[in-house]
Amino acid sequence: MIQNFLYLLLIPIGLFAQINNFPWPMASMNSQHRISATFDECREERDHFHNGTDIPLAPGENVLNIQPGQVTGIGSDWIRVEDFAYVHVIALPTLQVGNNVALGGVVGVTDSYAHVHLNYGGGASGHPEGNPLLPGGLIPFVDPYHPRSPIIQFVLDGTYTAFPANSISGRVDIVAQAADTTDLLSSIDMNNGIYTIGWALHSADTSTVLQGPHFWFEADELIANSNINRVYAPGSNTSTYKYIVTNRVTSNSFLDCDLYEPGPYVVSVMSSDTRDNWDTSYVRIQISDIDLLPPGQPIMTYLGPDSNGDLHLEWISPNDPDLAGFILEFSFNGTTWSSNHGPEVLTPDMTVFTVAGFPQNSYIQFRLIAVDDAAIPNRSESSDTYGVRLNNAGESILIVDGFDRTSGSWTAINHNFATYYSEAIVNSGSPVAISTASNEWVIQSQNLAAYDAVIWFVGDDSRTDETFSTAEQNAISAYLGGGGYFFASGAEIGYDLSVGSVADQTFLNETLHLAYAGDDANSSTVAGIDPYFSGINFSYGSEPYEEDWPDHFSPSSGGQVALQYGNALNAAISYRNETSGSFVMGLAFETIDTESARSALMGRVLQYFNGTVNIDDLQMPVTLSISGIYPNPFNASATIDYQLDDSGLATLFVFDIQGRQRLASSLGSLKPGHYSWIWNGLDQSGTALPSGAYFVRVSQGHRQSSAQKLLMLK
Repeated sequence: MIQNFLYLLLIPIGLFAQINNFPWPMASMNSQHRISATFDECREERDHFHNGTDIPLAPGENVLNIQPGQVTGIGSDWIRVEDFAYVHVIALPTLQVGNNVALGGVVGVTDSYAHVHLNYGGGASGHPEGNPLLPGGLIPFVDPYHPRSPIIQFVLDGTYTAFPANSISGRVDIVAQAADTTDLLSSIDMNNGIYTIGWALHSADTSTVLQGPHFWFEADELIANSNINRVYAPGSNTSTYKYIVTNRVTSNSFLDCDLYEPGPYVVSVMSSDTRDNWDTSYVRIQISDIDLLPPGQPIMTYLGPDSNGDLHLEWISPNDPDLAGFILEFSFNGTTWSSNHGPEVLTPDMTVFTVAGFPQNSYIQFRLIAVDDAAIPNRSESSDTYGVRLNNAGESILIVDGFDRTSGSWTAINHNFATYYSEAIVNSGSPVAISTASNEWVIQSQNLAAYDAVIWFVGDDSRTDETFSTAEQNAISAYLGGGGYFFASGAEIGYDLSVGSVADQTFLNETLHLAYAGDDANSSTVAGIDPYFSGINFSYGSEPYEEDWPDHFSPSSGGQVALQYGNALNAAISYRNETSGSFVMGLAFETIDTESARSALMGRVLQYFNGTVNIDDLQMPVTLSISGIYPNPFNASATIDYQLDDSGLATLFVFDIQGRQRLASSLGSLKPGHYSWIWNGLDQSGTALPSGAYFVRVSQGHRQSSAQKLLMLK
């Protein structure tokens, strides 16, 4: 208690600078109010600070003016009165710019977002954007809960490499999870958020404050978005906040262990909210003069055969002054690893290595580990794992690792996803040479023309970690224009490129031959479409990471539907001409649930590129149509004859005279031909429909038949 009191005395005088007393912007004046999002918090994808306070309100609820004065702006979903803007609010029809609004007067109603985003300052207000919940703001707001900082971690300054067991050395960042909620595991009952957070260093018995307290995050005014990474650690989002407590808002800082003798100490992390509720957490640490941290992770950029058929590797070295070299590990099964081929340690100045002696036609996986010069060498996290097969006589395939994101479903700093693709190639029986490279290597080398096919995966990269940069698009377009075959896999390809530049959209439509149809296909099963992909069936989306937002597409510029989700939305688009071809999936290939399913699909894609299916199979004389309904009118049931000109999942729909869908019945995965289906007059729930006129239609993929009318008489 004494220490907490001392901390309060040390808080800067200006920290609790007040704004005027503004009332709660809704009629319900209970003693405690919920806040669903707070000022200066980190938004999803860590791309900006939240510039207001979100107050949950039911749609259509009145929003009250909290500062009497003149209306200075009205938009489709916002109103500004004096210093405040009310966002996600539909203005009253009678409200106009220039009107004067009294305190407590109704300005509008909440829209479907079911909350008011209350913004203080900005716009034409003449004030910088500030925290509406500063002390005195939004009375009678009551928050009896104190913030919490249950997780405190120590990492090497400028990295997110954690020290073991709170034993630290050198320059150290303190990362703390902190939130002002009744439950850290949920955003329910969020109160007013973290207003300040700081740290201090104490003697082992906590009797002496050796450094601090430093309060370098203060949510008074809106922080520039360019500084978000100085305040929040990776993984921060709207439900979990991880603060880099040692950093100033606008500059890097750290705990310098070299200023203190080795031995035990205590670090405290203090946080507060705008209602003067405090939390102080204490953690025992050990400052050491021994190097406890491994070097940074090496980045493997290329693995493949050279012109002599030997194994060639390239990588990016970490920038560590104590780097002693690298260990190259290899495995023939992905489980048992060895490092006894060639030199035990590659020297720290090396970024390229060629080694002979690996057998032709054998599939081998490799990873690279950095080591330092400590007495007991510290080992880094390994690079991503890449696969290779040496084959001087066969065709060659390049697998490009473009999966850069570590803040989505997959958060580890390395992965072995490239091997999912290379193993599938091997298992499919294709006798090809396999190389693996990073997307950065492709940009630098521009050497795609050397490969018969390129397979490029991007996982769930999107927006911040873009799927295909301009340079990558140029390389791919040139490759396809020169007569190559391209396979792309990723859950956000369509979404990312569709919201990008005109060039992005052109690349999507004309180079990849597809159009973005929607985010979240909402189906975990996929089936193939004839002639090349019939019989392909698999589930996906749970391992090795959750695939929760798969894209679905429509064909463009000659593209054809190759795979469909279980709900008949399009999962993949294929395209071929005389010299090149492409296959693009709206889901991540590595999340297909079994190795056998991945291998079967990979084999079929390579067959498609090679054109090994008989072209006569493509010439189907039948058309997609409903050819007959009998009897019509009908009483108990009607037989509906239909014919298909393609293979794949088909669905029959029934609509009433008002255009409302009453039934959607899956016909299964069918080959081209003539079929019949009997309708007994029941809707989707099995309830008998009334007499009247109805329309029936058959769809398959992105195509559908003309609607045919039938009359039910009971």
